[in-house]
This record gives sequence, C-alpha cells and structure tokens, in this order.
Amino acid sequence: MEERKEKRIIMFPLPFPGHFNPLVQLARIFHHRGFSITIIHTSFNFPDTTHYPNFAFRTIHHHNEGEEEEDPLSKPDASGMDLVTFIRQLREGYADPFRESLKAEVGGGERACCLVSDVVWGRTTEVAAEEVGIRRMVLTTSGVASFCAFAAYPLLRDKHYLPIQGNTKFTLL
Repeated sequence: MEERKEKRIIMFPLPFPGHFNPLVQLARIFHHRGFSITIIHTSFNFPDTTHYPNFAFRTIHHHNEGEEEEDPLSKPDASGMDLVTFIRQLREGYADPFRESLKAEVGGGERACCLVSDVVWGRTTEVAAEEVGIRRMVLTTSGVASFCAFAAYPLLRDKHYLPIQGNTKFTLL
C-alpha cells in the first residue's frame, strides 16, 4: 500500500458493520480527495483489512485483554448483555488503549489533520483529541429519527421528563 504524504485523517468507528461501513464510505471520499487514512479499530469485531488496501489499520486491544485469553466482549456471556451495558463496557474497555494509540499516531511524523469518530464513542474521543491537540469530527450513522431524538433530549431533560424516575429498566412490548 502506498501511503500518501499530504495530510492524514484518523478514523475511529464503532466496531459494528452499520457503523464501520458508513465510516469507510466517508474514508473513501477523503482518500479520493488526497488524504491518507488511518483507521484505529478495536480487536473486537476486527474487519478483514484486505478489502481496504488504501487504508492503514491500527488495532487496539481491550484493557483486560492481556489478563484474559481474548477480548472480554467476545465471550458468549457478553452477547446476553443489554445494549447500554455493552456500550458502556466497550467505551470503558477501549478508552485508554484508544488514547495511547491516538497519541502514537499524532506523534508519528506525518501530519494528521483531524480525527473522525463515531458519535457513540462520546467523550472518550473528545477528551483524547483534546489531549493530543487534534480536531475531532463526529459521524453519526443513524437516521433522521434518531437525530431528532438526540436533539430533543436537552428539552426533555430540562422539563424533567428524563431521566425517568423510579424505573431502572424499560419493558419493550
């Protein structure tokens, strides 16, 4: 793979196809416009990099991965977690490894102009980008209905509709 020497964009997708694929589509557009692309990806659900010869991939490992045989999120009992718990463990388990990888990438010589991360990573990527002094853009892969719900959240919180008091879990019908 021939690495371009102009500017580089670092991308950090959530490790699920519905989040990874749109980010790769954006990466292809940036690459076509002359940017080199580095994708930092978790060891959980790691893609087949041979399908993306124009991009450099960096793998980060869950902070417990060295203590255990594999990524704790890849274990069968992880599939039974509710989504909120799973995302929280994903964020917590990869926050420090991501921060270290981003520091290494930004300090690695070729000029990195920004980080593009998935919105679900939240403050994890915001804080890391601020620490290394790189701009951050957030990509949301959800539809307009989700965007409207996120936009309405502050109003619902201000009117004390959220968080719902007394309920720790919701029952879906």
